Amino acid sequence: MTTIAAGISTHVRASAPGKLMIAGEYAVLDGAPAVMAAADRRVIARVDRHAPALSPFLAAAAAQIENARGDGPAAHAALHIIVDSSALHESGVKLGLGSSAAATVAAIACALAHELPDGPHLASAAHALDRALVHRLAAAAHGDAQAARGARGSGADIAASTYGGVIELRPHAIRPLAWPADAVIVPFWTGSAADTVALVSAVRAARAARPAAVDAALESIADAARSLITAIDDAKATDVIDAIARAASAFEHLARATGLELEPEVVVRARDAMRARGGAVKSCGAGGGDVAIAVLPLGADHAGARADLRAAGGTPLGIAVGAPGVDIVSARE
Repeated sequence: MTTIAAGISTHVRASAPGKLMIAGEYAVLDGAPAVMAAADRRVIARVDRHAPALSPFLAAAAAQIENARGDGPAAHAALHIIVDSSALHESGVKLGLGSSAAATVAAIACALAHELPDGPHLASAAHALDRALVHRLAAAAHGDAQAARGARGSGADIAASTYGGVIELRPHAIRPLAWPADAVIVPFWTGSAADTVALVSAVRAARAARPAAVDAALESIADAARSLITAIDDAKATDVIDAIARAASAFEHLARATGLELEPEVVVRARDAMRARGGAVKSCGAGGGDVAIAVLPLGADHAGARADLRAAGGTPLGIAVGAPGVDIVSARE
């Protein structure tokens, strides 16, 4: 049996949401803006005296906490964290909602809760949680673990899981956005999982081979993200849907420029169906599968739209966007 140091509680729970990348994919790696949304599917982190060996992401989280906070209760708690990410799966399949980022964020928040006044017994620990610190440590830990696999990301997933809601992400700046209620996001499963690391590496290789074409596609993705941010700020649903359509076209441009299958056929079919309903469809994140989104006017026939998505080969998911960021679920014995 693993020994847990005094003051480390197995009753503390921290939860963090998954994410959807609404716009800015790939270009965000060059510092372009991205729009991220937290999904209402959450991972739960807790201390367990029978915790197995830490995963690479949890081990990186523990190392960052020890480096930043020293040999204290947070560092001891981080060595015994386990994470339940089953909510980010559907029928045993990982949906591509940023489970490793959400797990890293939740694990760091759970460990840091042990440093709060009165330790993990503080009923208001959720309000005392330093999310800026969680974000800094989680971004470093997640980046370290990704680098070990040869593909350090943008940190966008970490920001979405930490702060929640819908955010604009730029280098060294995160800003909350008020997504218009009359532009309804309907996430759907494309039927196949994507390998983000492999896709990012393939896009990087294509860019090295055809820099002018790929750079032009990436700039069109960045422009579409900027247009979406402006439309959100103006709270104009029709402009938001137009910007999503523009972002989808830019993503298609990248697929052509790289010669990669970034757009599953289900997304192409769904796009035609949603266009007839005044909506737009685009892939999320690295593309190639996982979850895509339809964005529809509030007054559209949403039941009919979901039927159209199923007819196209997609599976509409019961996922809402704009969920709260990382939080302490339980902080009292």
